[in-house]
Amino acid sequence: MQNDDKLSPDLVWQADGHLTEIALTALGDGEEALLPEGASAHVARCATCSSELGRAALLSLRAGELLRVHPAPSGAREPAALRDPLPIPAIAVALALSTLGAAPSLVAGAGGLRERLAALWHACSVVVRTGCAVAGSGALSGWLTALPWLSAALLVIVGVGVAWTREKQLSLHGGM
Repeated sequence: MQNDDKLSPDLVWQADGHLTEIALTALGDGEEALLPEGASAHVARCATCSSELGRAALLSLRAGELLRVHPAPSGAREPAALRDPLPIPAIAVALALSTLGAAPSLVAGAGGLRERLAALWHACSVVVRTGCAVAGSGALSGWLTALPWLSAALLVIVGVGVAWTREKQLSLHGGM
């Protein structure tokens, strides 16, 4: 290790000859390579620094345990095992209540259901017949060969847009 990789003496030694908290924390974290020669030997001889090193090491252990139990929030996704479980009973109750609330309007609107389905069927048949007539006329023959490629490109663009907005939503809210 080069001298540039070691802590400067003013960060390692106090004015009274004992190690600073920075040096003791480095020793407690097992980073002896950051300290200049003599720091480890001083801790072995000095009861005050040895006691402080013990406290620093215990603090480091406690902090590590707390971080394992409660990880710090980050932009990264949490593993599925650490996420809260899905509140299925609450979702089921909400769906049941919304179904009960929508029931009167569904029953009232069911009277015209047959007419609406007939109108939808008629509209679909008109669109299909018009498309067949245009295709049969040859007016769009060049475009019809490109239609599968255009529709595939459109699907890819829409998929990328959905994925991009979903990723922004996850990063803004910090998770699912």
